[in-house]
Amino acid sequence: MPSISSENIEEVLVSPLSTILAEMGKSIAQTQKAMDRNSIDTQIELSSDEVLKDYNLEATWYHLPEVDIELKMALSMSYEEEKDSKGRVRGYKRVLKAAPLNASYKSLNSYDVEGSSVLKAKIVSVPPSYRVTEE
Repeated sequence: MPSISSENIEEVLVSPLSTILAEMGKSIAQTQKAMDRNSIDTQIELSSDEVLKDYNLEATWYHLPEVDIELKMALSMSYEEEKDSKGRVRGYKRVLKAAPLNASYKSLNSYDVEGSSVLKAKIVSVPPSYRVTEE
């Protein structure tokens, strides 16, 4: 089994906080899409079954109205170069990076959990916006 160094852990786990939140949002959206797909498939099955369609059954739809997220993380601020079109450094931007705290990160980096940050977020579904069309 290959050894895991703290450099490998950093490459895999430490990401800009915006990337972590974006991935969480995508995962929630994929979950909702899978539930919707299941309901559609169920409705197709109910409608195409010769016996069941006589009962006017409707598929059940499930919805994630809101998702509460609480992450315990190690946060750090770093700087990344901003380059112009010719590849010259034109400045630096600050990037907030985060690493989820787990047993590997804690032991490999001798990280004190008491110094961790807690990120709380709530993702709430909203109704779709409708386009106003002129008649």
